[in-house]
Amino acid sequence: MATAYAALVSLTHTIDHILNPSPHHQFNCDRDQINCLRQKADFLIDNFLENRSSIAGDHKEIEDLETRMRVAAEGAEYIIEDSVMNHILGRCAVERVETSTSNNILSECVLTAIQEFHSIEEELVKMKKYVHAKISITTEATSSSRPLPVSETIMVGFDGHVNEIMGALFSNESNLQIISIVGMGGIGKTTLTTHVYNKPFIVQHFHVRAWFTVSQEYTEKEILLGLLHQIDNTNQDDAHEISDGKLGDKLYKTLLGRKYLIVMDDVWDIKAWDMFKRFLPDNNNGSRILVTTRLLRLAVDIGSCIPYQLNLLDEKQSWDLLRRKIFADGRSPVELEGTGKSIATKCRGLPLALVVIAGVLAKSKTENWKYVEEDVTSAVNNEHDDFCMKILLLSYNHLPIYLKPCFLYFAVFPEDFDIKLSRLVRLWIAEGFIRKRGHKSLEKIGEEYLEDLIDRNLILVSWRSITGQVTDCHIHDVLSELCRREAHKDNFILTENLFSKGDSTDYTARRFPLLRVLDVVDEYPKDEILQLINSRYVACMGPLMLMPSSISRLWSLHTLVVYQELSLPSEIWQMPQLRHVEGIEDFKCTEEVIKRIPNLKKLEVVCGTIGSNCVRNLGLLQKLEVLTLSCSPCGREIVFPYSLKELRLHGCKIPWEDMSVIGSLPNLEVLMLFRNAAIGQKWIPNEGEFARLKYLLINQCELEIWEADNTHFPCLEILSLGYLNLKDIPSEFAVILPLKTIRLNCNINNDLILASSNEILEQREIIGYDAIQRVETRVVANDVNPEWDDKLRIVNSSQSHQVTLVRFFNL
Repeated sequence: MATAYAALVSLTHTIDHILNPSPHHQFNCDRDQINCLRQKADFLIDNFLENRSSIAGDHKEIEDLETRMRVAAEGAEYIIEDSVMNHILGRCAVERVETSTSNNILSECVLTAIQEFHSIEEELVKMKKYVHAKISITTEATSSSRPLPVSETIMVGFDGHVNEIMGALFSNESNLQIISIVGMGGIGKTTLTTHVYNKPFIVQHFHVRAWFTVSQEYTEKEILLGLLHQIDNTNQDDAHEISDGKLGDKLYKTLLGRKYLIVMDDVWDIKAWDMFKRFLPDNNNGSRILVTTRLLRLAVDIGSCIPYQLNLLDEKQSWDLLRRKIFADGRSPVELEGTGKSIATKCRGLPLALVVIAGVLAKSKTENWKYVEEDVTSAVNNEHDDFCMKILLLSYNHLPIYLKPCFLYFAVFPEDFDIKLSRLVRLWIAEGFIRKRGHKSLEKIGEEYLEDLIDRNLILVSWRSITGQVTDCHIHDVLSELCRREAHKDNFILTENLFSKGDSTDYTARRFPLLRVLDVVDEYPKDEILQLINSRYVACMGPLMLMPSSISRLWSLHTLVVYQELSLPSEIWQMPQLRHVEGIEDFKCTEEVIKRIPNLKKLEVVCGTIGSNCVRNLGLLQKLEVLTLSCSPCGREIVFPYSLKELRLHGCKIPWEDMSVIGSLPNLEVLMLFRNAAIGQKWIPNEGEFARLKYLLINQCELEIWEADNTHFPCLEILSLGYLNLKDIPSEFAVILPLKTIRLNCNINNDLILASSNEILEQREIIGYDAIQRVETRVVANDVNPEWDDKLRIVNSSQSHQVTLVRFFNL
């Protein structure tokens, strides 16, 4: 149960704050007792929730235990945070008797939680004594099911995939090849595979064909018996007494010397493949295995080549599939096309949703199409007893327990909403979902969790950075509905109308004194923020906020975002949990401050005038990986840390002859030079510089002559140029092997640059290198607009004083 896991992990974070407080937040409590509670919580996470399949017992019995865990963990955390809040607010500090009473209440509640956890442990020990019986997840898969022919109408948008997979099946490679097809639930993996499997060419080409649907519950015997039954009609009832090893030997001998095609449909883990592959002979005759899965990493691990990844259909393909499923001749009445196209678009390209909604519309009167259009998601999910939802639910059920709370959290966001990775991960951390593992920061672990959800085709990527990292993501509408259903079923999320006009300014603090996350788009009074003692994440709009020293009493705060300028007192250094701050005005980048943020990894600064000491101090940030600097001329005064991987400069006016200070950075992969970042007419890099640079952008800078060759930029992949008086691109760039793209802003209107780029393309073709793409665009794609927003950021780190995201307006 996701809620039990989330409650226990959150409790461990709160306990850690209690046991390791800053010098300014000391709490009087029985540390041995609190530590015992921490150990009990860890035991239940490690030995039950993260390894639930090792526990035997009735499904309902285990769910009851999970509910008890959640209630006990939430109760213990509530009383701890309530005690801390009262202590900080001074409500119990006046009278010693009151303080003693408060500590007694805390001790009693913690002891009750420890006893409850101990009782749950005893129940688990009893369950482990029973014969192991897996908790089953309902599936309708059958081991001997053979796919039926599929009509061509279902194959809309898959023609390219069909041809590619057919090519792989008929390729010249004689050795056994494993071809994997990957995509989210309902995207058409099984449909595509079935279509290929039943083609006459395939039937004639292979001596033996067999199909097995693995799904989430399987045994080795089931797989072997299912395949043998299809290949030589082995009687499954008679063979149940035969050992797995003998069945495997029989399958091996049956396939030996024959050209075979075997489909393993709906594979969920590598174990199924590992137990099965040793019984597959490589006859060196072109035999093939087709594997379908929802998990990208699994597809990569199993496949002999790059997986075939199925994408969502576009709007045209969606409408084509929908109308061909509804109307026998594939033609729709003109008066229904507008509504039909709108419905198709709202299915967001998911073939399963389109097929289900086609069934709804085919049985509906035409005048009812408008009602379906108003709520397509509900119409999809209500058809055939939630047929679509049951298919998608398999993906959720198979998630490891630590990913379930993170996935369910998408229910708090609106449909069709792009979510920034940085914001999402910070919210996960604030809610207590991310469990500390090894030496990795919580942010890094959260990013890995998101990548895992993406690999499982549950979350879609909206945007990636130049270096390929995910920056924004979203969830398909149908999966968003799944999130909401599961979240409400487990009481994971409760929706409530919190505010109305006329409410007093301390409304939230009075009603939700232990609120952890405050994320609002409107102005919010700072006085009320200061009452949210246990808040971990605060984001709001407001005028220039002059935060008083009392902000340091927010002992758990790790993210503070104010969408205007923010003035913070020196007491922020008394807040060891603070990791991300956004909106700071007049931040002094002194050597003393730098020493307090040694683990900073991302820094973005926008400023007017800048002192020489400040820009030299930037070199002290020895773990800084990403730097964005927009400031008045500072030229030769800047000192860059050697750890930099990405550098964006604007207005710094560094002479081209001084670019060696940047070229010598050993880890630099991205360099973006905007308006007057560099000055002068001529740039001649030195040999050996920019050894790892992959992306170079020069926009609105003085530059007419550029003398360079492949020894200066040996790893360059993308060159982007805009608004320059440059005479030509160095012709030697043609022999930079990794070069993939040259981007030119159409507004350059420079025939010389266009001509030189053409020469590079032609020369590359002559010498036999991979072709490169020349992109001409009015706004350079994937690049930051030269007219920057003045709200820039800073991200990262992971020890004491982990300030990781700050907006600087002046240094």
